[in-house]
Amino acid sequence: MNKTKKNETKEKLKDHFINYKQPYIIGAAFVGWFLLILTLATAGKQPPYNPVAFSLFGLDIAWYAIFILTGAIFAVILAYREAFFLNVNRDHLIDGALIGIVLGIIGARLYYVIFESPDGFSEIFNLRGGGLAIHGGIIVGVIFVFVYTKIRKMNLFKVLDLLAVGFLIGQIIGRFGNFMNQEAHGGPISANAQTFLSVIIPNFIYNNMFINGVPYHPTFLYESLWNLLGLILLLVLRRKRVFKIGDMIGLYLIWYGLGRGLLIEPFRTDPLLFIESVGMDNIFNRVNVVLSLTLFVIGGTLYLVIKNKINKELPYYYDVVNENKEEAKFLLSKEGREKRKGNKK
Repeated sequence: MNKTKKNETKEKLKDHFINYKQPYIIGAAFVGWFLLILTLATAGKQPPYNPVAFSLFGLDIAWYAIFILTGAIFAVILAYREAFFLNVNRDHLIDGALIGIVLGIIGARLYYVIFESPDGFSEIFNLRGGGLAIHGGIIVGVIFVFVYTKIRKMNLFKVLDLLAVGFLIGQIIGRFGNFMNQEAHGGPISANAQTFLSVIIPNFIYNNMFINGVPYHPTFLYESLWNLLGLILLLVLRRKRVFKIGDMIGLYLIWYGLGRGLLIEPFRTDPLLFIESVGMDNIFNRVNVVLSLTLFVIGGTLYLVIKNKINKELPYYYDVVNENKEEAKFLLSKEGREKRKGNKK
């Protein structure tokens, strides 16, 4: 009996891998590329690591930019593939992604300049001076999707679901740019916690968090891992009959707002403040705490409204994927790619 169950399990796993072979390969490629650039940035070098990757025609290219760009590219690739299963226009999606990434960077820079830069708006185009805030990118990105989908006559809720996963991917990888800059960290690690954390945190990360001889909490890593867990949950659960179209953007805002607002931001030592004289001990004087909790509330409201009002008429994500599965698999195959190329000629 046990042997029969084992054989059935093996067959199920075999069928599962055959059905999902392509996304597994894509996922492995993502992980491999991420590990490669992280290795190039740190292997054989002593902390603190050089934040500059290389120079091109006298212009320094920072590792921060490489990690941010890598996260954006991964997000677009995954969204493009999923668009086949959701019957979303891929050309419109790519056009929107290219515009959205640029606007997101501008939004992130604008948000940072408003709350942090002493020189005001004159600093917005001084990208080499550093300073991006993801909240600004999220706000601008969501507004852009609302406008763009209306102009292109795309399904808003499907695109928002793709955006939610994309945000998580970008944040997971982008945070390692903060690592290379020795920023976005927490306070000093207490003597009691040092032994424990030095064991569970990889040495190259733990050692790079020594600043002026003092070890600091790598809150960038904590946030990255929190977002990784959220990404895994969304990717797994969206393949079950759990979410309806439009649910994931609300769940993303709930997950990210909660983690950033209560688990990460209160422990940062470089917070953006509403009033400098009040200081950072009052957590509600921290801009990103208030905004993160606001995103949490907005996400909860969106999820409940979409679920109970709009989503009564919207299908389950799982059903939409299954409905388009066979056609999507064909279009993603070698024969399908050749057919698509022929149609574009």
